[in-house]
Amino acid sequence: MNTNHNSKKFALFAGILLLGVALFTGTFIFIVQLQKNGDSTTPYVTTENFEEEVLQADVPVLVDFTATWCVPCREVDPIIDELAVEMEGKVKVFKLDIDDSPDIYQEYNINGIPHILFFRNGVEEDRVGGAQAKSTYVDYLDGMIEGKSAFDITIEMLEGDAFRRYFILERDLEVVKTANESVPNLLTQKFENGQTPLSLILNRPSVRQNDLITLTLTFDPEISTHDLVGLGRCDEFLLAIEDDPDAVNRLDPDGNSVLVTAMMRSNRLGEDDCTEVVLSAGVDLSKQNSSNFSLGRAVVLQQNIGVLEKFIELGWDVDLQDDAGHSTLQWAAYYGYIENVLYLLEHGADATLEFPDGRTIEDFVNRSYARSKESLNAMKTNEETDFTEQIKTVKESVQMHEQVLALLKSQVDSETVGAESDTES
Repeated sequence: MNTNHNSKKFALFAGILLLGVALFTGTFIFIVQLQKNGDSTTPYVTTENFEEEVLQADVPVLVDFTATWCVPCREVDPIIDELAVEMEGKVKVFKLDIDDSPDIYQEYNINGIPHILFFRNGVEEDRVGGAQAKSTYVDYLDGMIEGKSAFDITIEMLEGDAFRRYFILERDLEVVKTANESVPNLLTQKFENGQTPLSLILNRPSVRQNDLITLTLTFDPEISTHDLVGLGRCDEFLLAIEDDPDAVNRLDPDGNSVLVTAMMRSNRLGEDDCTEVVLSAGVDLSKQNSSNFSLGRAVVLQQNIGVLEKFIELGWDVDLQDDAGHSTLQWAAYYGYIENVLYLLEHGADATLEFPDGRTIEDFVNRSYARSKESLNAMKTNEETDFTEQIKTVKESVQMHEQVLALLKSQVDSETVGAESDTES
């Protein structure tokens, strides 16, 4: 199989991590299958015919790496199905189930799904992670059909707002630097809703976030009040809100609050963390839950009981649910943070809260727990690959979720008995 997977100039090295350890299950299937769900006719490419159908194709090829259990993949599925019909004869469009063909998934070093890979003349030219607009895939395929290079196609696509956001956040730092030479305003021009690239970066943690911030600052971008706390410039933030007191509770164009921005950056900023400064500046916790990123989730991700304690002292309602129905306890339980779960339960968090669709916290955690167990069993029975380190990590996750589920069950049973006693009396 051809292993020249990445164009030297434009390759995507980072994607959206979606339970990577869970992506190696399944058995090999050695036929091209029709779409497994619904009435779609999009063919699946597999281990046996990947070389012939993809690498030896005489037209551009799109391969959608997917899985039946992948929720974000369902957003991409109908788009790929449409492309398979609309571009028939011009390109080849396939899906690849990573559970059925894990060797290909691993060989191409894909970080998460959904992930779309584009091939031409037996070589991967580029890849796009996450669920993108249909126009993104169409524009790329049209460019390949016209014979344009991966570099030229990407530069043209950066004119689109959604793709530029994706590109800045997900592409390798060197790729962003190279692109900026051709698109000088890549990291400074505001997006359609008024959000700046710097603000976008500050509110999306990643392993390369600090490097991307440093790169962006070299182009002298506009810096907002929100950005000041994300950059650890706490004194400047305090001066800014003297002139504009409402800024402490105002959301930015993407819906991020100053407090959430500060918390999302706290671990990386260390001593320069502005969270305490924001909390002391008169922030209204009751106005924070409309933020784009759930405040309850941000609090939990601190993995710091002291932070939880501070919020509760300030009147934080631990049972307040965000727009998706998540409470602070639900997030703590989902991540398996035992100490946070215990602390929240001790301070009256309601373990019986339900999501809008009727799911309970136990249901929410059980879904993650079940997937982890499936992954663990699959890795243990796989004799072809050494998953020693992955098994250790997943086993720890399974054990944490078992403890969380036991705590939740005990609490729910206790609250149920209490409610029944109140009814009888």
